Formats: sequence, structure tokens, C-alpha cells
Amino acid sequence: MKMNGQWMGNASATTTDTTNYLCMLNLDLKDESYEGRVLLFYLPFQKVSSVAQVKINKNDFDSNNGKFTGKLYKFLPLRFENYTVGRWEDFPAIPKNQIPETGKVEGCLKENKVTGKFETDKKDYGEFTLDFYSSTEPSDYPSERISWEDFKNSVLNNVPYQKFIFRGQVGRKSGGQWRLRTSFHRTGRADIFRYKDEDIPTLYRYISAFPDCKFDLNNPLEYGALLALAQHHGYPTPLLDWTYSPYVAAYFAYADIPKDAVDGYVRVFIFDVDGWVNEIDHMSKINKKDFKSLIHLDFTLPSFSYLEPLSIGNNRMLPQQSVSMFSSIDDIEGYIKSRGKEKNHEYLKIYDLPVKDKTKVMRELDCMGITAASLFPGLDGVCTALKEKYF
Repeated sequence: MKMNGQWMGNASATTTDTTNYLCMLNLDLKDESYEGRVLLFYLPFQKVSSVAQVKINKNDFDSNNGKFTGKLYKFLPLRFENYTVGRWEDFPAIPKNQIPETGKVEGCLKENKVTGKFETDKKDYGEFTLDFYSSTEPSDYPSERISWEDFKNSVLNNVPYQKFIFRGQVGRKSGGQWRLRTSFHRTGRADIFRYKDEDIPTLYRYISAFPDCKFDLNNPLEYGALLALAQHHGYPTPLLDWTYSPYVAAYFAYADIPKDAVDGYVRVFIFDVDGWVNEIDHMSKINKKDFKSLIHLDFTLPSFSYLEPLSIGNNRMLPQQSVSMFSSIDDIEGYIKSRGKEKNHEYLKIYDLPVKDKTKVMRELDCMGITAASLFPGLDGVCTALKEKYF
């Protein structure tokens, strides 16, 4: 039994009245404690929302019965206009003697659900019920098994160009298919604020040593380019790689499958990004000047958002027709499914293609010019392409 990961649900707080919140708790396991942020969003987002840091020492968490106690500190408000972290000075209507400085939390973890209560030093108090939102289980999203020929016909005839994006994933041999999940969340981390404050400066310092990798982190587009470059070289980020090309997605689905493999399926995701941006994506509803909030990882609302990063120092993005989706959500498939139900819109479709078709698929992709050499310019790509062809 452990507490690190993402938790989402509802909270109620009582001062002079009772207010309902959307609550998101992101906890990392750090040394001998669980640390992260708790975000409280007023419903329906009309009053002041806030974020606070939370720390639960391992000694204060009983893994046998799930009971825990912890402390709250560093309370900050969220701006009305874009839900980024602000300063209390920007909210003069709130008296200083009502701004909390510390607080305590206690509760119980049982069967992937946390219930409990909190209280601040200003006598704000309330209760919460949160569900575990980290997608450690295999995918349960509906999928369709389809042949390579039917896949090609489907994407050519039914998928408008650049209104949909694609992602290929290698299938699992047993136990179900992998979920959509960012490499950041796959590490067991959840607190993107910590990632921004601690990990990005270290990444920037090391990458800046390379001549073609100079980034201005005050420029939102270059900030996004740094994340995309790191993602393409295996560094964990809250980005998920997609492509405008269904054939590039198919390459990535099949590339690491052994040639003699016959059992199982690979997976290609088809995402209606045009519909998502117009109907769901929070950032599309915010003034474009606040686009930097998302790139700078300051945007606090649960978000799965479309990005086209610059290709600074990244010669793979253009041949791969790459785009990215930023996610503060761990369970991406669950989030897409729930928002789709709200809008009665199927944003995500999943095709499972037979592993046994690899040789035929890779031969056709080679004829299209989609090889490791074209997708990964440089010596590594050339050697991988030759290995695929002759070994």
C-alpha cells in the first residue's frame, strides 16, 4: 500500500458557508516521505482556487490500516483568467489575516480511495474523497482488431488529413495492452510543479553543453522545444508523442517486434485532435498570450493539450511529422473517455494490428521511404535501417 501517484475527486470546505471543490492531489515518493501539491478548484470556478504543498512522512502513514496524517504549507492562489499560480497581492479583496500559512490533513487509504479531512491555521476546514487516478492497470479502452489492409483503407477514406493524429505502441505479450501514459507518469511521479522546479533546471544545464541545443526558457516555444528534444532522446517528460502520419505511427508500433514473432497485436491510436481542441482543451479557451502557461508547466487544471513544439536541435521532428500532447493527467484514456461521454463524441479510436504482419508492413513502409534512416537522421538511424533490412 502506497500513496504516491495522482488522486482526483471532490472536497468541501467550510468557513462561513460550505463550498464544493474539484480536488487533485499529486504525490511523489521522495526519500522518507510523500510530497507534492494539492489543488482545490472552486466549482463552478468562480471564486478563488488555490494550491498548497503537502507532506506526509512515511512514519505517519500506517500501511496496514491506511491511516495517515500530514501537513499543508505554502498556500498560493490560482489566477482567475488562466488558472496559473498567482500571488496573494493580486487578490486585495482577501484580507491578509484570512490567508492560511499552514494546515494539517488526516485520512485513510482503502482500496484505491482516500477519504479524510483538513484544517488550516485560519480555521478553514473540510473533507475530501479522492480516487486513485494513476493508470497502472492494462488498458480497458475499447479497441478493434483489424488487418493491415483494412487499416490502410480506413485511414485513407475516413480520416481527414491533419484533423487527426496517430500514435503507435508495441503490444504486450500477455496481460492486456499498455495504456496511453506519459513517460513522466510511468516513473511513478505525479507532481509536475516539482518536475518544473527541480528537474528542468538540471536538464537544461546538461543539454546546454551541446552547441546546437541553446534554449531560452523564458520563451514558451523554446521551453516546449527543450521538452520535445528531451522526450525524443528518452528523458521522462509529461509529453506524449504523436504524428500526423498513420504510416509513421505503424512504423513505431512494429519496429521493435522480432521478425519471427507471430502472436499478439500492436496498437495504433487515432485521436480527433481537431474536435478535442475545439470542444474540450482548456487552453484553446484561454487567450493565446497565456499559451506560455502550458509550456511552462504552470497550468493547473487537469489538462490533455495539443502542442507543436519548435524543432531546435531536434532533426527528428520534421521527418516524423511529430506533434505532442501535454498531459497533467496520468490516466489519459480514462480522461478522454469521460470527456467523450460528456460531449457524446468519440475522440479516440484504437486499432490492434496483427504482429504476424510485421514483415509485410515494414516492406511497404520501406517502399514509402519510412525507415529508421529517414525517421532518425544520422548514423544511428542508418545502422538501424540496415539492421532491419539485412538481419
